[in-house]
Amino acid sequence: MLIFVIILLLIIFNEISAKGKNEFFDDYCARRQTSAINGIFTILIFLSHASQYVNLSGPLDDPYITLKKHLGQLVVVTFLFFSGFGIMESINKKGTDYVKSIPKNRLFKVWYHFALAVVLYIIIGEVFNKDYDLKRILLSFTGWSSIGNSSWFMLVTFAMYIIIFLSFILVRRSRVLAVILVTLLTGAFALFEYKMGLASRYYNTIMCFPAGMIYSLIKPYTDKILMKNDAIWACAFALLFGGYCLFTTMRDNRILYHIIWCFLAMALILMFSMKVQIANSILDWFGSHIFSIYILQRIPMIILYQMGYANHKYFFIIASFVLTVAIASVFDLITDKLDSLIFKSPKKLK
Repeated sequence: MLIFVIILLLIIFNEISAKGKNEFFDDYCARRQTSAINGIFTILIFLSHASQYVNLSGPLDDPYITLKKHLGQLVVVTFLFFSGFGIMESINKKGTDYVKSIPKNRLFKVWYHFALAVVLYIIIGEVFNKDYDLKRILLSFTGWSSIGNSSWFMLVTFAMYIIIFLSFILVRRSRVLAVILVTLLTGAFALFEYKMGLASRYYNTIMCFPAGMIYSLIKPYTDKILMKNDAIWACAFALLFGGYCLFTTMRDNRILYHIIWCFLAMALILMFSMKVQIANSILDWFGSHIFSIYILQRIPMIILYQMGYANHKYFFIIASFVLTVAIASVFDLITDKLDSLIFKSPKKLK
């Protein structure tokens, strides 16, 4: 597995640039940069999921096992944070019209894409004689349960779209108060998931979504302070890194500590992006196809595992990767065509 991590590092450093003394990237939260960052974690998630089907052992696997154990749920933090940030930026630019479009253009659009993917998993389950009861199948369309696919992230995504829509409809006069309401409702939903006995992955990173919205509001002020000079930036980075190291040792003790640890990790990524830019076309592609790669990657993994190829570790991972990219590309082509029909703008009157 270490070989794949090295390849990923080579890709990252292939198109990397850094600012000089007292210089910073003003566009460190621009789509191309955030997409490249998400692309890194998309690939790391693939490796993490693929490793669940094979036997990892030996000197080439041990370093990856250590890395995987350290990262844990951090691999999804940027997805949640940048989603929240992007939605808040869109609300700031487009206002109430954008908020009103969330149920259709965000919630329904992502849900029906997800539903199409779930149907594929149902078919795969039938092929390999998986016996899923009707309740489990129905709940799988919400992300509450799974039929072989990765599901928890989708439940969180659906919940966040609903929470954001309700918050900004109920509190229209103040975006700050609306974001506060989003944060409170997200915390309440996380507590609900905890009380329902769901796995910790359902709620131990969800607060990064409203954190992204909050950062959209405060970014002009933090930029003004942190980008004043390298000394201030370096001191802030060192403090955050110290906090990150501290909470790394405490993250498993309490959910609150894990949440803080995620916040500190995201803050370090943002600060790093102020000085270093990863404008990489390969990573940008993966960051632009997060949904399809994340949702569909287990299909080739399940098929290859059932066919006995998991015993050949490198073949399994490489074949799964190639097939995932191919399936995701076709899936996105199909959904793009469907989107153009379902969400097409009405023709303007001449």
